[in-house]
Amino acid sequence: MLKKRMLLIPVVILALMAGCAKRNTEWQDDDVLTLVATLPVVGNPLDISFDTDNIYVAQDQGGISIFDADTYAGKWVTRIYADDGSGIALGRIKKISVLTEFNRMFLNEVSATDRIVILDTSDPDTLVYKFDIVGGTGGIKAMESYSLDPPNGNWTMAIGYCSGEGFKYDRYDGGFFNENLYSVSTPATASGFALTEDRIYLACEQRGLFIYNRSDRQYLGEIALPGEAQKVKVAGNYAYVACRQGGLQVVDVSNPAQPVLVGSYETTGYATTVDVSGSLAVVSSGSGGVYLFDISSPQAPVLKQRLNSVGWTNTAGFNAGKLIVATRDEGVLVYAID
Repeated sequence: MLKKRMLLIPVVILALMAGCAKRNTEWQDDDVLTLVATLPVVGNPLDISFDTDNIYVAQDQGGISIFDADTYAGKWVTRIYADDGSGIALGRIKKISVLTEFNRMFLNEVSATDRIVILDTSDPDTLVYKFDIVGGTGGIKAMESYSLDPPNGNWTMAIGYCSGEGFKYDRYDGGFFNENLYSVSTPATASGFALTEDRIYLACEQRGLFIYNRSDRQYLGEIALPGEAQKVKVAGNYAYVACRQGGLQVVDVSNPAQPVLVGSYETTGYATTVDVSGSLAVVSSGSGGVYLFDISSPQAPVLKQRLNSVGWTNTAGFNAGKLIVATRDEGVLVYAID
């Protein structure tokens, strides 16, 4: 009996050493990201948008917030105004996109009905309601606004958005008119999109990544991916896809008819958004926090740092050399990138 007890001692020691070794491998290089500001918000910051001067935050039932990108001074907006001066309360704000050059803000608002609300931001202290886009705007998963270059007559802006109905691309005259230029129906819910000069890339959840010709919307190719494709960013010949339980997936799209999975990184939690800037990529992963990658070699993403103490992460993006992270529990966090 004594011999058996003595044999158990080294086994216990080895188990303890193994546990310590596992924890040691999770140590992060804190010098990569440095927290420079914590921006308090009301509600749950579901989406962020940027320009050179400001950070804009969609806060679900908490309205929107606008922060100065340099001083981080902020203002909280729960009410907008019509041209006649009457006030309109904001409902549930899911998505936000801003075109500063045209003094326009686009909100995906869910109140009595799903819609895209367009605001005039000429006076940042009084946001003025201009127009609603309705029809095909239910359950929007992703939304982004663009300048038309060159403008087409009175049409100066465009907005892309996707949902269970697929992808839509509208143009807008800045006043009271919009027109759907084209739509793409998808075989599964379109949760994210990326546009290049000649292609449309759609993240279609369980079906993976779909690629279409932008000029005529003809189907070019697709690839099934691990997990559920949520969001996509394209840089050069590579598409970076946040795939929920599948983490980050990297696809070579140089031949759109035969896209090839070339790299991946499994994340903890659900990978829901991805952004790319130069040789860096960032993935927000819900309860798993934030993953910052070096993608100098797209086939082998290298983890530079993981932020795993920020609570539930909704989205993260690069802006003017900084990383902006929207979290449910800690507000909006701004990191300098060393």
